[in-house]
Amino acid sequence: MKIQLNIFLVGFLLCLTGLLGAQEISNKRSVNDTLAYLKKFEINKDKYIGKPFSLLLKNMVQIQPKKAKSTFNADVNNSISSTIFTFSNKDINSDKEITLLVKWKTDEIPSTPIEFFEQEHNYRYTPSEKNFFEKKVVKDIMVYKQQ
Repeated sequence: MKIQLNIFLVGFLLCLTGLLGAQEISNKRSVNDTLAYLKKFEINKDKYIGKPFSLLLKNMVQIQPKKAKSTFNADVNNSISSTIFTFSNKDINSDKEITLLVKWKTDEIPSTPIEFFEQEHNYRYTPSEKNFFEKKVVKDIMVYKQQ
C-alpha cells in the first residue's frame, strides 16, 4: 500500500510539473504571438500614417490596448508627442512588456483631459482614453518588447 501511494504521488507530481511547464510555454507563445501580430501593423504602417488612430484600432481585431501612457511637452502646439500602448494588465513600466509606440502629428487637441484620465485610471485604456486618442492622427508607429 505504501509503495502504491508513493507511485501515485510521484505520478501526480510529474503530471503537475508537466502542466506547469505547458502553461509557461503557452505564456511564451502568447507573448510571441502578440509581438508578431503587432509587428504586422508596424510593417504596414503606411496604411495608418496620416490617418486617425481609430483606423488602427478598428483593424486590431485580435487584441486591443490595455494600458496607455503619453509623453507630454510644454509646447502647446504639440502637447502630446507620443503614446505607448501595452497589451497586458501588468504595470505600464514593467519589463519585457510588448509595446506599441505611436507618434502623433501636431494638432490643436488639448492634452489636459488625457493627463487627467491617465492619472485617474492608473494608465488603463478605458473608453475615455479611447475616445480621446481615436481622433488623433498617426505620425509613426513602432512595436518593440521592453527590456
